[in-house]
Amino acid sequence: MNKFLGCSLIGLCFFGMNSVASTLELKPENTQFIAKAAKYNVSQRNWDQAANAAVTFPQAYQFTPHIEILPIQHSWAQSWRGSLVNLLELTASDLDGEHSLEVLLRDRLNNHSMVVVQKGKLLHQHFFNGFDANQTHLQMSVTKSFVAILAAISVAEGKLDMSQRLIHYLPELTQSGFEDVTVQEVADMRSGIGVAVADGKSWDPRMSAVQDWNGHSNDAEFENILDYANELENYRPIGKVYDYLDINTEVLAKVVERVQGKPLAEVFANKLWHRLGVEQPARWMANRQGELVASGGLNISTRDLARVGQVLVNKGKNLAGEQVVPAAFIDSLLQGNDQVRHAWQQGKEASLAKGWYQDQFRTLYLSSHTGETYKVLAMVGIHGQVLIMEPESQTVITMNSGFAEMQSTRMARLIFNQLVPAILDKVLAVEVNDK
Repeated sequence: MNKFLGCSLIGLCFFGMNSVASTLELKPENTQFIAKAAKYNVSQRNWDQAANAAVTFPQAYQFTPHIEILPIQHSWAQSWRGSLVNLLELTASDLDGEHSLEVLLRDRLNNHSMVVVQKGKLLHQHFFNGFDANQTHLQMSVTKSFVAILAAISVAEGKLDMSQRLIHYLPELTQSGFEDVTVQEVADMRSGIGVAVADGKSWDPRMSAVQDWNGHSNDAEFENILDYANELENYRPIGKVYDYLDINTEVLAKVVERVQGKPLAEVFANKLWHRLGVEQPARWMANRQGELVASGGLNISTRDLARVGQVLVNKGKNLAGEQVVPAAFIDSLLQGNDQVRHAWQQGKEASLAKGWYQDQFRTLYLSSHTGETYKVLAMVGIHGQVLIMEPESQTVITMNSGFAEMQSTRMARLIFNQLVPAILDKVLAVEVNDK
């Protein structure tokens, strides 16, 4: 038996004991690949550095333990072929004037791929930089939205109450900074919790050590994520400020595991991944115990990410008509509330776009040069990972990239103020002509 299929502290012992779990396997880091990467001065310690992102993000799962979740074939699943519209010919602005989207994406944003779908019809797909349609790609913080979807499914099943205090589900965090926080405030990044962020990163290296993100360290300060979370304290008023921190997603994932009574990977496979009609496996990075990196470790293909968006713009239903994601959850994201609107105004992203952050999703208002304003749902990850959904036209735009800066205002402005509005303008024009 593979030693990574044995029992662990989080319950991996039942992997392989039923039809769902048999599609899951915890795999170690790929030592042969790591040895090859070392010849190019890329290692477990530096694979995630900005200078390496363009080449490592399609291979990120190779550097760490990960759970591979195989797809399940469905007769109703689509296999998209060809593109109907060449969106790379469109133009948008950069500081030096108008350029084609091909130049802006490929040469200035280190884009690896883009897939655009409307009402289930593939409009456009391209793959740059040696990347192809069958490869998975590190989605970084796009991963967070998947955790929220699993929480929403738990709510719809009557297993989770988002208004409850977090410690109702995770009593081990009593007397930590999370003691007086609700699950909803955690999901909205309004917990008020504080962390020691490392220079050049948006996370605490102590948490990275627990996750084996840069290889296993015998000097890790904590045994698991909850041990780490238990050491954190508040430094902002609870519920008042949108402050984007990975640990909020990590503890939300633990709540999902607790109420479902299963590891997150199995919940993801059973409740979501196997119901989407995906083509490729998902590879979710983990530590050697099998504890998933819930805040940023999911590797899936760009086309399969577009399938997720297709379900969300279809009111949560897959192509077989099954309700996969609760419609009430999607409606709530698009409606927002006074609390998340106020919290957004206190955060650093308010200067980029009008909107709010709720349940690990952004809802944004984007304006185009034609005068159109689009209300979109966004799943966003650093270095250029994006899933944009415009529900009114049922348009899905997904991009994967290796932009050589982690959190870049310039990158955000190019994508959200220039490229996405230009694409939506074109899609709307195509839809009108089709009528």
